[in-house]
Amino acid sequence: MLIALSHAHSFIRGHPTTHRYYPTDGTSLDKAIAGVQMVFVDGQPLPLFAALFGYGLVQMASRQATWPVARWVVIKRCFWMIVLGGLHAYFLFEADILGTYGVLGLILVSTMVWRDQSLLALAGGWMVVHLGYILLSAFGVIRVDGVLPEGIATWALHTVVWPAAVLVPMVLGMWAARHRMLTEPERHVRFLRNTAIAGIGFMIVGCLPLALKVAQVVDYVPRPLAIMHTVSMLPGGLGYAALMGWIAARVKTPNLLMVAIAAAGERSLTCYVLQSVSWTALFTIGGLGYEIGVAQASLIGILTWLATVVLALGMHLAGIRGPLEVLLRFLTYGRRKQKRPVAPPAPVMAEQFR
Repeated sequence: MLIALSHAHSFIRGHPTTHRYYPTDGTSLDKAIAGVQMVFVDGQPLPLFAALFGYGLVQMASRQATWPVARWVVIKRCFWMIVLGGLHAYFLFEADILGTYGVLGLILVSTMVWRDQSLLALAGGWMVVHLGYILLSAFGVIRVDGVLPEGIATWALHTVVWPAAVLVPMVLGMWAARHRMLTEPERHVRFLRNTAIAGIGFMIVGCLPLALKVAQVVDYVPRPLAIMHTVSMLPGGLGYAALMGWIAARVKTPNLLMVAIAAAGERSLTCYVLQSVSWTALFTIGGLGYEIGVAQASLIGILTWLATVVLALGMHLAGIRGPLEVLLRFLTYGRRKQKRPVAPPAPVMAEQFR
């Protein structure tokens, strides 16, 4: 839902805009929703899903028999994600994120067997570099002048630039996977709770000043407070990830809604692309972007997300895997012939990622 809400309003056309493409001439409801989304939605999905992607790569690698096999599997997976991301951007949505995660996976594949201390040092060191870049950009020391390209060229540009912004959450996701924080959340309740409260709390405080400006509650926000919105996206995304684990640890018997959301998570690639199909049909082909405001766009985003969740639940109940997940698995592993059962690999490989 976070992805749907963060994208839907960007398809509104024919209006003057402010930060993150929110129209400035909407109704009071439009402005209020824009302010709320600036706090809770805009920017947080990028680090959230980067952390989950890093977590998933470690899980996938730990199931392989040896490190050379695991490394090759990760490389193939990330390569095909870049290819699928390019196709997604060309035909549907140029702000595709699959390519970014694929590029970053290729960059970080060798770090998967680093010690915990080395991974955390990498995350901390790059955080300092990234914060420095944010500050220098905000105060005009670093400038990007010129006209940005459009279409597939836009995707190519941000696919090689965005990894710098999501390296830290992906590395932290890899570190979390070693300790099974989301797969065995009951062992990490206190850490997950504290991370969720601290991360989401920091996000709310940091994002609120710029959100008030976007909602036109205030006319001016000092630059240091405006910068905090960008800085707050990382702790917010990590806080959301920790909140998922905390809830999973507390709930012993998941209800139908949780089963449906989990089913959508298992088919996240298919659901993500289906959202882009919806945007293309409604906004690009249907021209709806010229007729609606933020409130209506957000409602469309929620309904689109709900439709993918219902579809994923139906596929789950019918025992059907997501078609794009099946395709990516085939591209990664190839067609596996039926063989006689063999003994599972020794746990040595899995221990390298813990």
